[in-house]
Amino acid sequence: MNERIFTLDDLTGVRSVCGCLACNLSAVFADHLTALRTGYPGTVTMLGHRGAAPGTTAVPHFLAVRLNSGLVDVVVREEMRPDQLRAWLPAAGTRARVPQLAARIPRLVRVRQAIRAGTFIPSGPAGAALSTGGRYPSFRFLVEHWPTLEKEFTP
Repeated sequence: MNERIFTLDDLTGVRSVCGCLACNLSAVFADHLTALRTGYPGTVTMLGHRGAAPGTTAVPHFLAVRLNSGLVDVVVREEMRPDQLRAWLPAAGTRARVPQLAARIPRLVRVRQAIRAGTFIPSGPAGAALSTGGRYPSFRFLVEHWPTLEKEFTP
């Protein structure tokens, strides 16, 4: 059986104006990111080449994309207004960590890859949440459990 390769243009049904992966992924995963949002029925505005608009926060989401026989971590950023961020992360302390950790994506990806590979298993509430949530922790999981993860993870 032949394998059909879909381009991003095939998935979005439009001809891309920009070849940037972030811009193309924003079109492909906009519905997925809307589904990831909890407690806020708004639409998703994706970021392309610019930073977050004034008064908003750029929130990264990790996606695992199968590439040949391996998985590649892709980061898609979502722009959230303060009310959206509060609905997504109710705890004020956790929300305060978002900008700091959004700037540390390479480290977060290493933590996520170690968890996925089984070479790092956090303890306490983070470990318990991980055991019920699977081995592909989201950015939200990493932000919520960052104090524990930061103390325990050694690359």
